[in-house]
Amino acid sequence: MGLIDIRGVHKRFSDRAVLEGVHLSVEQGTVMGLLGANGAGKSTLISIASGLLRPDSGLVMIDGIDIASRRSEASALIGSAPQDVGIYPTLSTRENITGFARLHGLRGRRLSLRVSEAMDALGLEGIANITADRLSGGQRRRLHMAMALAHHPRVLFLDEPTVGADVESRQHILGLVQSLADEGAAVLYTTHYLNEIEQLGAEVALLREGTVTALGSVADVVEKWGGGGLAVRLHPPMELDLPSWITQGEWLVAEPSPRNPGERLAEVLALLGDRARLVCDVRVDRPTLEAAYLRVIDEREELDVAA
Repeated sequence: MGLIDIRGVHKRFSDRAVLEGVHLSVEQGTVMGLLGANGAGKSTLISIASGLLRPDSGLVMIDGIDIASRRSEASALIGSAPQDVGIYPTLSTRENITGFARLHGLRGRRLSLRVSEAMDALGLEGIANITADRLSGGQRRRLHMAMALAHHPRVLFLDEPTVGADVESRQHILGLVQSLADEGAAVLYTTHYLNEIEQLGAEVALLREGTVTALGSVADVVEKWGGGGLAVRLHPPMELDLPSWITQGEWLVAEPSPRNPGERLAEVLALLGDRARLVCDVRVDRPTLEAAYLRVIDEREELDVAA
């Protein structure tokens, strides 16, 4: 069982099924990148997992605590930064963080220490006394994040935390997320910036049609779904009947896409024999997380659901 354990969660809004039996576990020290198209149910799942929304059925456990029946106990372990930035515009940066830390029971010296740590981690010390309505979009994002983590939560739910953030703020946030995971937190993280998932070394869960359709490390997901390809061009072009290769104009294209392009290239050169001298170009398309993502969410693809 992970620090976050989601079991068979279903949720409908009116006549539309948003989540249909989601199972997901996030272990201690892990960032789980929750990916999916707009409307796939990412924010709904985050809201359910953090206790803000009740599922129609299913169970969410936070470090073994049922969030439905023991919400206060579970919530003490959770830090949450939803998409909408929830800050008080007339309060200063420090006052916003302090207020939320107090809600989690921090007092006295421990309160001051945690607030200072949060501001330091997110580069907010220089604007500690500036009211939130005077902050830039990136600064507000960092403040929003600081408010979520000042009480040192064991579990973090971050719903597109870098949207609208400038480059500096994004790097602050990503660096902090990685540090928190390194210290043992379990982080469920949604984003449309796939490079963030790779930068964080996150696990990947892709939501499609209300279920987790692909799950695993970036390398595993890319290997299974990421496409890629190998093709060799012949001049002059010729029709050839070679096993596991198809002719497309001047190109011989490996089919299916190879996991090891080097081995397949050596194989086709051997198959060509003397005709290998006609090879004038080689094209290798590396599999990517973006290609895997697009393939999984594309409803035209017939995909088997990952176990």
